[in-house]
Amino acid sequence: QSTSVFFFFQAEDGIRDAQESRGLGDVYKRQIKNWGLTIGIFVFFFVLLGLKYYEDTYGRFFSRKQDSDFQDNLYELLELDSSASQADIKKQFKVMAKAWHPDKHPECGKPCEEKFSKINKAYEVLGDPEKRRSYDQVAGDFTPIKSRTISLNEHNFQRLVIDKNDIWIIQIYMDGDQSCEDFADFWDEAALEYGHTVKFGRINAHSHPRALRYLPYGIQIFPTLISWTNGKDSEIFTPSMEGYQILKALKQFIEHVIGESVHIYPAKEFLSYHERVMNGEVSSTTSTNPEIMLITSSNRLPIDYKYAAFKYQQYITFHSNTFSEYRSLASPKIRKRNTDFIVYYDEYNPDQKIYRRKAALFDFGKKAKKKEVQSVINFAKTFIIPSLDRHSFEEFCHKSEIRDISRSPGESSEDVTGGASLCIIIINNKNDVLGTSRKITESKFETLKQKAEDGMSLYGNYESAHFATVDLGKHRRFRKLIEKLTEKFNRQIFVLALSSPNDKVTVFDPTDDFEEWVEDLLKADDSVQYTYLAEFVGEEPLSHYFIDIHNPPLQKTLKTFVKKIFSWSTLFMFGILYFALRKLKVPQQMNLIVNGVLILASSLILAILDNRDELFV
Repeated sequence: QSTSVFFFFQAEDGIRDAQESRGLGDVYKRQIKNWGLTIGIFVFFFVLLGLKYYEDTYGRFFSRKQDSDFQDNLYELLELDSSASQADIKKQFKVMAKAWHPDKHPECGKPCEEKFSKINKAYEVLGDPEKRRSYDQVAGDFTPIKSRTISLNEHNFQRLVIDKNDIWIIQIYMDGDQSCEDFADFWDEAALEYGHTVKFGRINAHSHPRALRYLPYGIQIFPTLISWTNGKDSEIFTPSMEGYQILKALKQFIEHVIGESVHIYPAKEFLSYHERVMNGEVSSTTSTNPEIMLITSSNRLPIDYKYAAFKYQQYITFHSNTFSEYRSLASPKIRKRNTDFIVYYDEYNPDQKIYRRKAALFDFGKKAKKKEVQSVINFAKTFIIPSLDRHSFEEFCHKSEIRDISRSPGESSEDVTGGASLCIIIINNKNDVLGTSRKITESKFETLKQKAEDGMSLYGNYESAHFATVDLGKHRRFRKLIEKLTEKFNRQIFVLALSSPNDKVTVFDPTDDFEEWVEDLLKADDSVQYTYLAEFVGEEPLSHYFIDIHNPPLQKTLKTFVKKIFSWSTLFMFGILYFALRKLKVPQQMNLIVNGVLILASSLILAILDNRDELFV
């Protein structure tokens, strides 16, 4: 009996163990199933993340590929827009062929050969009216709504708009839209009046939808105008009136965008200041920005002067007088002649180690126009030694002007691309070189002033020549470029000279005399040996080696992060994850938390990847 009882309990224990084993197996199966689904969701999520990144990367790659093949916009290859005249095309071809001809620049090698080949191919088509007409209709920048303004697209928006320090009025339009066609004449008339200062461009929303991604607002109504100024919020103007009121409202919008950056100097205060400057009583231990005073009898300031005051406000202070106080400035202390402008600048006194304020009086004997205003500004800029960033580099070291669209269509343009420029860059503010640089500029004062009054180029073959400084600690990509140049020239670099438009560089040898080296540079002859930067930077614009102070890397990454969070693809991923987690019976609150964390993490990863070139150097 006891044996039977023993075997009974043994059997019962065996059954219980078997049931427990089956129960544990079911538990493990359920866990494995849940983990498998969870892992599958995460794999699917990261596959979507990869596809999203591939989409963005492929879009950029395809854009670059289109821009580098012969599918290039032929007008852009010649740095023109589609409304350029045949005379403009011929003139521009000669300028660019000279700048990139391999025989004239044997050291340039392959980059010059490729560029010269593209320029020739572009001219073969655009230089022939029949071929140009066929190109416009089939593959070119043809727009049924014709305009003399600049055609903007995803290939040139960064180079022409974002990297420049100009005021842009950008029209977003569509071909075949009656409102756009009705607005076209008013648009061109405004461009004709203001186009020598403000830049006018158009984006065809149908042909170039990718270019719309650069804009701060989504556009649904055509035509719509957006102002673009780096460091300033954009404003929107939507034409909705009829007749002459459209043009009036458009002009008011443009002048509102330009704003009032000119300081109105009360006559009494100005006369006192000018007298103290002339008596040598204004001085400082640190250098201050130049000032320009426009003395005018008009009750309205020239638009060129107002625009210049806005564009150069970081470097130059602009003043003028009120109409009612004009007679007060007719004093012999100020106007021994018909003085139009006075430039105030600093002159360094090495003995006293102070900067003394000086004045230069300009007499044009007529109403100040664009040429006179620009001559005075160029003169004032020679006394500025800027600390380089992306925009100041474009302004002082890589001068290139967009074609003046205020000229008549048949008139040949002198400033299609801007002239050659020379920039002498001083590394990390080396004080002894800075002092010598100021001394060189001051020694040329009389010559520069006379050339400015005569409307001549201040530096002979160069349209502009400037000294500048750069902080390598701030601009890490440029520091890497300097390291490459150090290996190339086999010497430590603390001063280099950059010659544009074809980006040639040479470095200063410390065993040479700095003043003599600068004089040799200004001669623009074969006495200085240059190296082409193309072998170090490729086709990427040199300005991108400097940070954008209006949009630094961290701020740019944050903007990209926010943009990706609210993109349609992110919302799609959120929906898929939400319903997948619900299928796993994840509690609602946990579902939203997990979903939110994954979406935020993926958007941050994509934003960092998009800006990795500037974030990680």
